[in-house]
Amino acid sequence: FEISFASAMPPLRPCRAMQRLGLRWKSATQTLSSVGAGLEGNRYFTKTQEWFQVESDGIGTIGITQVAQRALGEIVYCRLPEEGTRFKVMDTVVTLEAVKSVGEVHSPVAGEVIEVNRRLEQQPCLVTHSPLSDGWLLRLAFDGKIPRYLRRSSAVPRWQIEPLLADVEGLQNFLQEKLVQDGENTLEELTFANLGAFERSYVHKAAEELGLFTASYGTGAGRQLMLRRRPFKTAEDVEEPGDGEDGEGAEDGEDGEAERPEWVP
Repeated sequence: FEISFASAMPPLRPCRAMQRLGLRWKSATQTLSSVGAGLEGNRYFTKTQEWFQVESDGIGTIGITQVAQRALGEIVYCRLPEEGTRFKVMDTVVTLEAVKSVGEVHSPVAGEVIEVNRRLEQQPCLVTHSPLSDGWLLRLAFDGKIPRYLRRSSAVPRWQIEPLLADVEGLQNFLQEKLVQDGENTLEELTFANLGAFERSYVHKAAEELGLFTASYGTGAGRQLMLRRRPFKTAEDVEEPGDGEDGEGAEDGEDGEAERPEWVP
């Protein structure tokens, strides 16, 4: 996701007044398969602030994060691709125009556009107010293989973790499957959003007992908890997607010394 600031803007389409944003993300009613049994419902994030969610075998949805939305500001126009257009990893797939800036959204995977969010043609402000749900951008058909750089991180929706907040053993088993046990689908990082301060502290304690590293970011209702298998690093140490066809980069190097961020619920 890249932003450029524009001195002159093309004619903009008006944004209709927003009604209550009460629609849930359609995958929120799905039950995730156990680790290794499928990728449906998994949401991945790129360093450039796009998200990619696997909806079914070979189908994925692309959108932008709240960080990208805040950087852009009020979005007034979405330039969406035509269905049937093919993209490579990190090709620009969507252009988002705000009042004083323009953002380019990149494709986390290679694939073909099978659907775009037509609501954005009349209501681009859906991306502003609900970038993680109603403001999704497009859906791609891809080969079903998640690039390695995306497999390292996943977001855990509240509905998935909520039943475990009163079950210490179940919560630790969940974290072990996701982050501790070595396997094909083991992640490097988990992100939890929409948790209260007490709930974040509960997950933090369970993670610490397993030897995981934790940090929290953001403010208010948008505060997030991040768990990692390894110590946190600076931004310069984060691996970019490679230039290969599947977006994979080089193998991990040595971790080196890294300070662990202070935990604040």
